[in-house]
Amino acid sequence: MSKIIMGAALLLLTNSVFAIDSVILSGRVKAGDNQTFYSPKTDNWNVQVQWMLPEGDIAQKGDLVVVFDGSSIESSIEQGTTSLLAAQEEFFRLKSKSKQDLLEASYGQKRTELLLEKARIDARVSKEHLSEYDYQQNQLDYEKALIANSKSKEQLAQTKVANQVALNKQQFSIAQLTEKLKYNKNKLSKMGLKAQRSGPVIYGTHPWNGEKVFVGMTAQPSWKIAEIPSLNGLFIEAWVHEVDFQLLTLNSKANLILDAYQFSPIPAILTNISTQPEARKEWGNDVYYRATFEFKNENKLKILPGMSGQLELARTSKESS
Repeated sequence: MSKIIMGAALLLLTNSVFAIDSVILSGRVKAGDNQTFYSPKTDNWNVQVQWMLPEGDIAQKGDLVVVFDGSSIESSIEQGTTSLLAAQEEFFRLKSKSKQDLLEASYGQKRTELLLEKARIDARVSKEHLSEYDYQQNQLDYEKALIANSKSKEQLAQTKVANQVALNKQQFSIAQLTEKLKYNKNKLSKMGLKAQRSGPVIYGTHPWNGEKVFVGMTAQPSWKIAEIPSLNGLFIEAWVHEVDFQLLTLNSKANLILDAYQFSPIPAILTNISTQPEARKEWGNDVYYRATFEFKNENKLKILPGMSGQLELARTSKESS
């Protein structure tokens, strides 16, 4: 009887194969809605991180979170302010001078006009009442007065044009300096980034070597320096090696162990996995698939974006011959 049972058991093991695959993934807590702070574009291309709110501190709406080095911009603003004040003073000087020049040219034109009128009256006196010399002298004086009055009129017109051109040029210079100063002040305002929501500050990572952003680091435009995540809609992001990709299916259950709470396992479920692999240069030449897991914080743990942990997925398959 025992031989029959042993034979049956051996036959069952021969015709069936049991395989238990356990996949271990490293993951990080992410938030679906973040305020992200990026390094700005400057004239020097690179910009230094001058100050940051300590990581993990709770920023209130309106608080400064990141400050970049704006010393060169501040210097430009100082020089621009000085230049603008000098240009405005020059404008008032030109305006005063133009009034004086116009007054003198107007007085000169009125004077030559009166002299012309007098010369015209003298020139109308007939020869019967004057000597030939005086008569010819009056005619000559009249011609000279005509020329002088014409020149004074031309001088007055040129003075008006020259004054207007000088004032317009100076106003244009002031407008240019004002616009440049406004531009630099706007750039300086972008050197200090403020929180638009309340939440914990999480530092970014260097895009090349993966190290945490730190005060004094030099960044290029559009690098992620820090973020304030929303504490709603947290999920786990993991990267699955191409070898393990085939072992995962949507809605698979996982056991999440956060590094900060190693004795408080959290149930999780695979909700999404990409169909296109991506290269992760910092991990070598292999490719990985992005996977996201939802979890329920049933124990009311203080879970913040940026926390890391491990996900264990168990998969049992049975194949019969």
